[in-house]
Amino acid sequence: MTMTEAAGGFLREVLEGASVPPDTAVRLKLETNGLASTLDTPRPGDTTFNHDGRKVLLLDPSASQALAEKKLDVQATDDGPRLGLS
Repeated sequence: MTMTEAAGGFLREVLEGASVPPDTAVRLKLETNGLASTLDTPRPGDTTFNHDGRKVLLLDPSASQALAEKKLDVQATDDGPRLGLS
């Protein structure tokens, strides 16, 4: 998976707004109905994505494999910006 600069900035803002410790990032995980996100710390085997020197995104090996050809970007919606995969 690739992550755009805009997506990295968006995730960094989310983490800073949540006032979480610096080693905490957003984890995308596979669930029956699609993807879910949660706040978590890195685990062995994770793929990590950084933005401006901070880990902002974590994928476990199964999510990393499933999303290998995807791009994470910010998309404009009527409710404001949100992350999307293409």
